[in-house]
Amino acid sequence: AKMLSIDAQGMNLTAEVSGESLPIRIEFDHTLKDAEDAHHTLIDMLKLARTQK
Repeated sequence: AKMLSIDAQGMNLTAEVSGESLPIRIEFDHTLKDAEDAHHTLIDMLKLARTQK
């Protein structure tokens, strides 16, 4: 997947599935306050995803 954009409520991604590009919207569990909050939120999401494999 590739991140296209991010805002205070979530992020827009595109993923290649069977050769087709599909848009995905992932909402955050809270409204981001600033860039530091975005960084920590994305790191926490990555850690969670790694434990759920």
